[in-house]
Amino acid sequence: MGPGEAISGNRGTEFRIDADSAPMAIPSSQKQKAALGALAPAEFLKELSAELASGDIRLPSFPDVAQRVQRALEDPRTTPDQVARVIGIDAALAVRILRLANSAFLNPSATRITELQQAVHRLGHQLVRCTAVSFSLQQMNAGASVAPLRPQLQELWRKGTLVASIAYVLARETRAANPDEALIAGLMHNIGSLYITVRAHQHGAPLGADDAATRVLNNGHPRIAGAILGHWKFAPSIVSAVSNQNASVLPATGAGPLTDVLIAAISLVPCVFYRALLDETVTAVAAFQRLALDAADCKRLLGTTAGQIKALHCALAG
Repeated sequence: MGPGEAISGNRGTEFRIDADSAPMAIPSSQKQKAALGALAPAEFLKELSAELASGDIRLPSFPDVAQRVQRALEDPRTTPDQVARVIGIDAALAVRILRLANSAFLNPSATRITELQQAVHRLGHQLVRCTAVSFSLQQMNAGASVAPLRPQLQELWRKGTLVASIAYVLARETRAANPDEALIAGLMHNIGSLYITVRAHQHGAPLGADDAATRVLNNGHPRIAGAILGHWKFAPSIVSAVSNQNASVLPATGAGPLTDVLIAAISLVPCVFYRALLDETVTAVAAFQRLALDAADCKRLLGTTAGQIKALHCALAG
C-alpha cells in the first residue's frame, strides 16, 4: 500500500494512510504562528465536519487492524472465534485484549483467561471494538509523521484512560449507566481533540495550548468526536454521551445518564490529585446533582476506589 492510499470501510468510511517515511516540512515557530493565525477556527471545523460527513477520516499511519476488527464485528453472523482469529493476526493487539480481559475489574473471579475467544466473549463486541481503536491510536502515535505532536497526543491518551477509569467506577457505583459503556465513552471522549490536533498539523498549523484559536477548536471537539464514533458504529448512547460532554457548561436539559457519568468523570480528573477542588467542582457541574452525588459522596468514592481506578488506568494504558 503506497503513500496517500486509503483503506475503505463500510458506509464509505476511509482511513487515509500517510507514509511515515514521507518527509514532512516542520515550519519554524514564526511560520507556525502565522499559519495558525490564518487558520480560521470556524472554517477549519466546518472543513473537518465536511470530511467526516463524507466518511473521510484522515489519520496518519492508522493501522489496518482496527478496520479488520470493525468489519468482523459489523457482521451479526460473526462468532467470537472468528473475531478472535482477526485479532490474533496482530500479536500486540491480542496481548492487549487478553490483558484487559484478565484485569481485576473485568475478571473479578480471577480465573485466568488464556484464549482470545474467551477474552472476546468476556469483553463483548463494544469493548473489543474500543480496544482495537484505542490500540491503533497508540500505534499511530508512534509514527514518525506525528513525532512533533507526540507529547500532546500522549497527554490526550493519558487523560482518556483516566476519564475512562473514573467513568467505569462512577457508573458501577451509582448504577446510573452501563459500566462498560461508560468506560468506552471515557476512553473515546477526546478523540475529537486528537483528530483536530493531527489535522491542524497536516495543515502546517500545530495547535498551541494558550492560543485563542485553539480554545475555539477544542470547544468543537465533541461534535467532531461524535461524528467519528458514529462512522465507526459505536453504540448510539456512547456517541450521544461523547457528543454532549460539554453540556456541563450548558443547561444540559435532556442529558442521558451516560452523558452525566461522562461529564462527572471528566470534571473529577483534577480532583483525583487535589481533593480540595471537590466542593467547587460538584457545586458547579449539574451532572452531579442529576446523579445524586454530593462532594462527600465523591470524596468517599474516590477514596475507596483509588486503587481500583489506578489498576484499571494501567490496564487501559497498556
